[in-house]
Formats: sequence, structure tokens, C-alpha cells
Amino acid sequence: MVAGSAAAVVIAGCGTGAKKALPTETPPQRGGTLRIGTALPLSAGLDPQTERGTGLQIFPRVYGYMLHVDPADDRTLYDQASSVEQLDDLTYVFHLRPGIRFQDIAPVNGRAVAADDVARSILRFRDNPLVANRAWFTSVLDSAAATDAATLRVTTKRPNVYSLSEIGGIAGGAIIPRELTDPPANLTAIGVGSGPFRIEQAAAGGPVRIARNDAYYRAPVPYLDAMEWRFFAGDDDKVAAFKAREIDVMPNRDKNEAQAMRAFSDQLDVTSEPSLSSLSIGLRVDKLPFSDLRFRMALDELIDRDALIRDVAFGEGEVLGPVNPHLADGYWSLPRSEVVGAYKGAQPIAGRRADAQMLLAAAGATNVAFKLQVANVPQLVDLATVMRQQLQQAGLVVELQVLELIDWFTNFRRGAFDATLISHLPYETPDAPVRFYHSRGPDDTANPFGFADPGIDALVERSWGERDRETRRATLLDAQRKMIDARPMIQLFTSRGYSTSWRNVRNRKPELSGSLAQYNYEQWIAPQ
Repeated sequence: MVAGSAAAVVIAGCGTGAKKALPTETPPQRGGTLRIGTALPLSAGLDPQTERGTGLQIFPRVYGYMLHVDPADDRTLYDQASSVEQLDDLTYVFHLRPGIRFQDIAPVNGRAVAADDVARSILRFRDNPLVANRAWFTSVLDSAAATDAATLRVTTKRPNVYSLSEIGGIAGGAIIPRELTDPPANLTAIGVGSGPFRIEQAAAGGPVRIARNDAYYRAPVPYLDAMEWRFFAGDDDKVAAFKAREIDVMPNRDKNEAQAMRAFSDQLDVTSEPSLSSLSIGLRVDKLPFSDLRFRMALDELIDRDALIRDVAFGEGEVLGPVNPHLADGYWSLPRSEVVGAYKGAQPIAGRRADAQMLLAAAGATNVAFKLQVANVPQLVDLATVMRQQLQQAGLVVELQVLELIDWFTNFRRGAFDATLISHLPYETPDAPVRFYHSRGPDDTANPFGFADPGIDALVERSWGERDRETRRATLLDAQRKMIDARPMIQLFTSRGYSTSWRNVRNRKPELSGSLAQYNYEQWIAPQ
């Protein structure tokens, strides 16, 4: 997933994959409305193909998906497809389950889900100019067409091991009825899907409410009558509403807020999950002073990640390379020793500053000034402020440019920055983060950092065709070593995500990430 969402802030990041819920003491009870409070807004409403904010937790519960690939072990998890056949390296045939219907809402009116709906949804995603990270759809996908009402045939231009992951992804995999794809409808506040809930209310800036889809094919789930999301101007207002029991669940801004909630009442459940979000600084390497590798190396050494983790993430953080170590339990990630060694992190910060000063002098970049763009999200502004202070100790002059989220994201996609603080969304394959280092970038158009390295391109592209996991892992580790040496991005850290609920919310699964969130349909509310 592309960076740039408030929902991706690592202090409130998403979990790492599917897990089994602990058994409840009493049988689930049907009914009730689960109320969620958050200070993180929607970014583009509820359109599953463009939303990158809190809607990532909402729309996957509305729409159906053919399947998913579990990021933990690459298993295929079937939903509204019953099976898939791979006829050859380029051809996939998907068979839909019989008897699945869309929600009974005009203009779809409860008709059966058809393979043509899936094909048109895929093509809408490919052709949607507002979509981020559609590289697979524009450069790998060849065709998607129904051969009959229950069968979809997808062909690719070249072999690609991530094809099923992309077809089942949180954005590209959502099944939208053809009545809303031709012509494409505005789905920011409306929508019809075949998932466990239907949209009941979605006012701009106001609460969002989804109600149980009584015709959901996995009945009797969901047990809840409805779910509501309330949006607060700040975390203090959110916490006050939670304490007053006006909301039942809330993501915590950070570890400190979670600890404060533990102390507030013994009737709460506070959970913590490793985050697939992360933070980095992107640099325009085709502009001075960032075009000089010595300057980029100096920046890398000057940033005190230990202090950032201590002071901004309250001790809950882990340094990382291009691929998050929380993905698949670190299977795709560089060893920590290599990551730390790249920025000389084992040395005291005073020694690193002295080394960095020598690099700056060699690059003719002592006392240089540059601008660092950051989205107007409190956690990100706090982090950028601390980093500015660190860099200023070495004589660099850093001006913070605080932009509204949509303006930050627009600039990021255009490459309109000198340096920019990136909050990366959770992702479910190692291909998503390494695409940022490919010369065509995450959108298969242009690299946002003006970066190109033929050796890195060759390794990334080789990995697309390597079906053997161990072989692909070796290729991606080699690619990541070149990436951290080149430094178009300086990786900072990943953290943990916290959330709090009142104890009468039962069978909650906060660790389910991405489109797997819809399968949290077994949660229920016990009487107080």
C-alpha cells in the first residue's frame, strides 16, 4: 500500500495477520451496536479503491472478496471464490461460490454476485486515476473477463508470484457491483457490497454507521446489529468520550495513552500488536544536496533512532530496513545487525555526529538548509520536530513544511518535495515496500524520489517470477542490501499498535489487518 495516511501512523498501526480468537466463556449473543471512536479521519470516504484513512477498517466489512493471501505464510484464504486454477504461468481461473448475493439496496437490489462484477471491479481499479499502488494492475495484468456467471479468467503479461495477493488485496480485491462501475459511481458515502455489513450512514465529517447484512452468506454472523465510527477533533476528546462510555472501542494514540487507560479501570481490555506500518524519510536524490550520497549517508548517521523510539514511541519501536521485520515474522527482512550497521548504530551518537560532519564537509554541505514536508498529523509533526532538533545539532538548517494530509499526499505522488516524512501503510507482501526503490516506483509510473538503479530494478523484477520462497527471499535480501546502501529513503522505525475496549466487547480480534478485518464478525456485546 502506498504511504500517506493518518491511519498508517506507526503508533496506531495495524496488526500482522490472522490469528484464532480465544474462546469466550458464554455463547455469543446477537444484537447491539459497537461504537468505535477515533481521532484519525477518513481520507477519501468509503470508496474501497481510494480510501487510505480510517475507512480501511470500515469498507472491508461492506464488500466481499474472492480470496486473500495470508501474509504470514502465503496460504490462500477463500472467501467468495470456492477455488482457483492456475492453468499456466499466465492464466488463472476463479470459480465463485453459488448463492452469494449483494445487499438488497438500489440499484443492485440483492441480485447474485457474478464473475462479471469481479472483472469490472478489477478494471475499475486499473483505470482509476485516484488509485495508489496499482503497478500490478497496469504493468502485469493483461485481461480479466467472465467466461460465465460463476467463472472469471485472469491473464497476466508475465509470470508474477504476487498475482493472487493483488487480486485479493484490500483495495483491488473489493467486489463492486457492475451497476456502480459502469459508469464509475462516487462511492465516498454510498456503496453496495456482499460483505457482512451494509452502509447505513456516511455523512461527510460525521459518524459512519454500517448495519448487519441479514442475507450474508455466512449467517448467523455477524452477531452485531451495527457498528459505528465517531470522529473526534483530538485524542483528548476521544478519551473523554470513552471514559463516559459513549464509545466502546478506541485505537490508542501511543503507549502512554494505553497505559493511562489500564490505570483508569480494571474493566478494560488493552491490546498491543506488532505494526506493519513504519516511518521513513524520502529524499529527492536528483536534487542537491541529496544527489550526493555522502550527504544522504550523513543524514542517516545523524538521526538518533534510539532517541526517537524512546521519546516519540515511548520505547516501543524497532529499527528496520526496506521490509518491515513484523511481516511474516521477519522472513523477508534483513537481519537487525545489517540494518544497524548501515547507519553505524552501534556507535555512540557523538561518534556518529563526528563521522557525519566529515561526510558533510566532503560533500560541501555543511550548514546546508532544506525543507522537510510532513502531514498535519500530531504524531508525525512531533516526530519531525525531534528529528529537526537532531539535525540542527550538526549545523543543518531544517524548515518544517506542515501540510494538510491531502496536500502532502499530492506532493508525494508528484515528487514535489526536497525531503518528506513518510508514514507507510501496512502491507501484505514484500513487493509493496521494495517497489519504492524501483525506477518506476510503487505506481509503475515514476519513482517519487527521482531514484533509479538498474541493479536494484533487476533484482526486484527477478523476484516477481520466483515461486520458490527461499529463492525469492535470497533475491529480496540482496536487493535490500543495495537499497540501504543507496538511501533514497532513510528508514526510521516501526512500532506497535494499541487499542482499548470495555470488557463487555467480546471476541475482539484487533490483530486482523487489511481486508481480513471483515472476518472479525464473531465479536459481540455482552450486557453490562
